[in-house]
Amino acid sequence: MLQYIQETDFLEQKSMDDTSKTAVKVVSEDLPESPLRSKIPHDSEASSTFVAFMDDSARASETSPAEHVSTTSKALDRWFRERQKQNAQPRLLEIPNEALITGAGPLRITGNLTLVSEEGKVSYANHIDLCRCGKSKDKPNCDSQHLDAEFLHSGRMQEISDTAASDRPAKITLSCNKDGPVTFRGRLRLHNSMGQQCTKMRGALCRCGQSANKPFCDGSHDKTGFRSKR
Repeated sequence: MLQYIQETDFLEQKSMDDTSKTAVKVVSEDLPESPLRSKIPHDSEASSTFVAFMDDSARASETSPAEHVSTTSKALDRWFRERQKQNAQPRLLEIPNEALITGAGPLRITGNLTLVSEEGKVSYANHIDLCRCGKSKDKPNCDSQHLDAEFLHSGRMQEISDTAASDRPAKITLSCNKDGPVTFRGRLRLHNSMGQQCTKMRGALCRCGQSANKPFCDGSHDKTGFRSKR
């Protein structure tokens, strides 16, 4: 009798396990195939954090700004703009502030970005491709003019960190200076394809294309007569 009860319990447990596995499989198959996988608390208005998992697979493309922006980035930027229409700052995304110094291309910055234009207009985004060659007609954004300008900087940098790196999300402010660099305040990790990296809390990023200390500004914009607006 004891053996019969144990066998019955075993069969019932196995049946429940199989049912659970089937349910998990069905739920998984029903999920939409989207690179944006976010977890939003039930009480979203009371939450100060928006958790997002980034799919940066499209960032490897060197074709054009419109093509290398991932679906995730586009969706998050739309979310930022909608929040801005409501006169509300976007909640903090669970992504660190990072800048990829592409070879012969733009500075790709991702994170919780507050952008201040030369006119003082404030906007928010989670990514921006910052022009480094100085030739873009859509400054501070890159519009691929570096290809025609034959901008050849490899992305190598000489600076070292002045603060510890951190994966914790934080806000960063990027300010466009008239006929000058883009300055930033907030933790930013810069890195390139050669494995170099450094983390800064503030700095000035070259956008005239002539600095000898790229991606940082060395004042060359004054000597070369760089104009941010044409």
